[in-house]
Amino acid sequence: MRSFEEPGSAPPSATDAFVERLFAKGDEYLHDTYATIGDAVRFHTKLAGVSFEGRQDVIAGLHAGAPLELRRQADNPHDSNAIAVHYGQLQLGFFNRRLAAHIAPLMDAGARYGARVASLTGGGSGGEFKHRGVNVVVEREASGVLQRADAAAAQRPDIEADATETGERIRSALIGASAPHEAQRAVLERVEAGKNTLAVLGTGRGKSFCFQYAAAMRAFTGGGKTLVVYPLRALANDQHEALRRTLEPLGLRFFRANGSIDSDEREDLFAALREGSWDVILATPEFLEFHREAFRGRSTPSFVVVDEAHHLAESRHRPAYSRLPATISSLGNPPVLALTATAGDETFRRIVDDLRIESWVIDPTVRSNLHVTDARGTKDKIGYLTELFSAVESPQAKGIIYCHSRPEVTKVAQRLRAQLGNKVMFYHGKMPNAERLEVERLFREGELRVVVATSAFGEGIDLPDVRNVVLFHLNFDSGEFNQQAGRAGRDGSPAEIHLLYGPHDRTLNEFLIDLDAPPLERLREIYRGLRGLARPSTGSGQALVRGGNTEIAGTLEIDRVRDRTIDAALRIFSDSRLVEVGEDDDGRFVRFLSVSGRIEMERNERYAEGEATREAFLRFCELALFAPAETLERVLNRPIYPSNIHLRR
Repeated sequence: MRSFEEPGSAPPSATDAFVERLFAKGDEYLHDTYATIGDAVRFHTKLAGVSFEGRQDVIAGLHAGAPLELRRQADNPHDSNAIAVHYGQLQLGFFNRRLAAHIAPLMDAGARYGARVASLTGGGSGGEFKHRGVNVVVEREASGVLQRADAAAAQRPDIEADATETGERIRSALIGASAPHEAQRAVLERVEAGKNTLAVLGTGRGKSFCFQYAAAMRAFTGGGKTLVVYPLRALANDQHEALRRTLEPLGLRFFRANGSIDSDEREDLFAALREGSWDVILATPEFLEFHREAFRGRSTPSFVVVDEAHHLAESRHRPAYSRLPATISSLGNPPVLALTATAGDETFRRIVDDLRIESWVIDPTVRSNLHVTDARGTKDKIGYLTELFSAVESPQAKGIIYCHSRPEVTKVAQRLRAQLGNKVMFYHGKMPNAERLEVERLFREGELRVVVATSAFGEGIDLPDVRNVVLFHLNFDSGEFNQQAGRAGRDGSPAEIHLLYGPHDRTLNEFLIDLDAPPLERLREIYRGLRGLARPSTGSGQALVRGGNTEIAGTLEIDRVRDRTIDAALRIFSDSRLVEVGEDDDGRFVRFLSVSGRIEMERNERYAEGEATREAFLRFCELALFAPAETLERVLNRPIYPSNIHLRR
C-alpha cells in the first residue's frame, strides 16, 4: 500500500483507527436499512411479531393518532433487544429485530421515545379486506418533549429574543465564523425591505445562504413560512440534506414536496400542511401546481423563493413553469426572491416580468482561480487519481471525488485507499451522523486529505480550501455539475476541477433515470403486464395482483424494469386513479380501478417531474460531453448577466 506519509514515520493514530473502523463497516452501511435510524427525530415502522385472540377487533378500534407506549423487554428469551408496543395494557406487537437492534441500545442508554398510530394497513370496502396490522410513527424525546413537528418549538430560538442574537445564531449555523459578502448583504437588505428581488450570483457565491438565512429569520422571529421552488426534485433533495444538517438543530421545521418521497414522508408533509406546522417547504413546480390548494389558510406562505430562476425562460414548455407566476399570485402575491447564475438579456427580462421583480443584485465576480482539467474518457480512473494525489505539491492539499452512488463511493474509496493509505475516506447519506461529522472534522483539519463522496458532501459544509474536485461520473444536470465543481477553491486560491466522466456514462445515467422515472411507453408496458398478472379476488371478484415490487418486476421480465421501476410506476398509477395499492391478511395487493376516458399522464405530478429530470439530463449532456474545457470553465467561474443593466437596483 502506498501512503501519503513516509513508511514508518509515525505509529498508528486515532485517525487511522477511525478509518480502519469505518472501512470495516462499509458494506454494513450500504445494506443495513436502519444504519442511520438512531439519528432520526421521527420515523415510521410497521409492527410485527404477535397474534392474540380478538386482535383484529382491537386493531379495528384503533385510529390514527392513538397514543402508544414502547416497552423494552431486555429479558425477552427470543431477542434481548426486543421492544414491545402497547396500546394501554394490550401488547400490539414488536419492532422488527433489525430495527430493535439499533434503537434498544439507545433506549438502554437513556433515550426516550414516544409513539402513536400513523395508519392501519388493510381495510377496503364491504368488509372484504381485513385489517392486517398497524403502522406507527415513533418520535424521539428531548428534555422530556416529543420532537414532533408541532412540538419542535422546544428547540427553536426564543422569538422574543433580540433579532440580532437570533440572526447571529442562524449565520453561525450556516457559514460558521465567516461573514456574508457584500452581494449577499445587498440581497438580504432588499428581501428584508419586502421587495421582490432577483439575485444573480455565480457558482459558489452563496445563493443558498441568502434564502436560508431569510427563511430562518422569518420563521424564528415572526412565524413566517417560506416556499422554495426548484426545477428538479434532486436539487430539492440535496437542499433538504443541507437544512437537516444546519438548521434542523435550531428547530426549523422543513419538508420536501415532490414525487420521490415515500408514503410515510408524504403523510407527514400533508399533515404539516393541514396543521400549518412547517417553516420551509422545498417543492417542484409540478407539486405546487397540483397541490396549490394545500397552501391556504394556516399554510399560506409569506415568502416564496424561486431557485434556478432561469427555468422561467428555459422551461416554459413545462406547464407548471408557464403557470408559476399565476400560481404564486394565487397564494396572495407574497414577496419573492429569485436566484440564478444564468440571466442573459432575454432570461433576465422574463424573470423580471413574470415575478414582478422590483429590485436586483448582480454580483459580477469572476472566480479566476478555478481551472478545468479535461480528462474526459480516461480509461484508468483509479490510476489517474493515484497519480493526482501522489503528485500534488502540498501534502495538505485536499480533494473531493464525486461519484453517483453509495456503492460506487465505497468501491472507489477502497481502491484508492489501497494505493494511498489512511488519508482517504468515503462519505454518503447512509452513514450515521456522528461518523459523517467526524469525517468532516478530520478533513477540515487536514487529517484526511481525500474524501470520496456522493452529492451529500458539500451542502451545508464550509470547506474553503479544497484544491481538487474530481467529477468521477457524469452529472445528471447542470445544477449538480455547478454545485459540485464550485466547491473547489472557495478561499480564492488556485484550484482544479478534473473531468473524469466520458460518453459511456451517458448510457448508465439514462438507465438510472429510467429506473426511477419510467417513460410513457414503459409505463404502458408495465400496466399491460400487471393486467395480465391480475387474478379475480375470492371476495369481490375484482382483479388483483399480489406481491411486492421485486416479485412483480421478476415476474414481468420487462427490459430495464427493476423493483424501483415498479414502485415508481405504481405511485404514478395510484395518483392517476388507475390502481389502488393496499394490504390485507394475504399481503400487499394491487387492485385495478374502473377507468373512463383517456388518462393524461402529463397531468400527473410524479410523471411530469420524471420527464423534467430526463429532459434536463439530455440538455446537460450536450454541454458536458462535447463543449471545450474552456467553455465549461467559463460556465463555472462567472455568472451570466444582461448587458446595459445597472448591477444594483
